[in-house]
Order: sequence, then C-alpha cells, then structure tokens
Amino acid sequence: MRNSRLLGPAGVTLPELLITLTVIGTLTTLGASGFRNLRDATSMRAATWSVRNHLALARSLAIARREKIRVRLNEAGDLALLTPSGERVATASVGPTADVPVDSLRVRPSTLRFNSRGQAAPGSVYLYRGDRIVRVVSNFLGRLRIESYRAP
Repeated sequence: MRNSRLLGPAGVTLPELLITLTVIGTLTTLGASGFRNLRDATSMRAATWSVRNHLALARSLAIARREKIRVRLNEAGDLALLTPSGERVATASVGPTADVPVDSLRVRPSTLRFNSRGQAAPGSVYLYRGDRIVRVVSNFLGRLRIESYRAP
C-alpha cells in the first residue's frame, strides 16, 4: 500500500517545465553557433588546401613538361592552370559556387607563373570567407606557405 502524502504528487509543475525548456533552448543555441563556426573553418581549410595543392601541381607540371605554367582566375571565378598555348591543364573549383565555397578568391598579381625549373614569379592567392582571410604565398623558388588571419 502506497502512502501518497510521503511521496508527494506525481508529475511536473509548470515552472519546472519552463526552466527545463529554457536551459535546453540556451544550450541548443550555443551549440548551433559553435557548429556553424566549425563548419566555416572546415570549409575554409579545405578550400585553402585545394588552392595550395593546385599551385603545387602547377609547379610540378612546369618541371615535368619543361614549359611555363600560368595560374589565373577563369570566367567562373575558379583557378585555372594554363600552358603557354592557352590549353587548360587543370581547374581548382573553390569560388563562391564551388563544392568548397569561399566568399571570394583573388590572385595577386593577376597571373602566377611557374617556369620549367620550378621557379616562380612571387605572388599570392587570397581566400575570403566571413572575417577570415587566408593567403597562399608562392616565393621566387616556387615554394608555398599559408598565412591565415582575421579581417580587422
């Protein structure tokens, strides 16, 4: 036999339910913003490595083919690797409409060049996404480095 006066009423009161829902809502909001930041950082990292790998490919192709390879933005806003005759060898799809999107992509100077010895005219590719900026730099030896920072 059960004594209901000792155990109290079974159920949940309205204030308890409201507090629980408020705590769950707050935790969900914090988790969603953290997830969005993680997703943005991951896509920026993937785009950066795609650009870096295509620049390394351009250098390797210049050495292997013994001809200059140019890297520039094409009409679609993607990086294109071109031979001296204008033949497109490869394309890195990292622009705003790509599978790995960034807000914008910029090449400075407008064309990067790698010669048959793997040397390059110094230049950079800039990737922008939100307040994040990544710069993939090619020095005169054709070596690549990545710099990352936030816009002021």
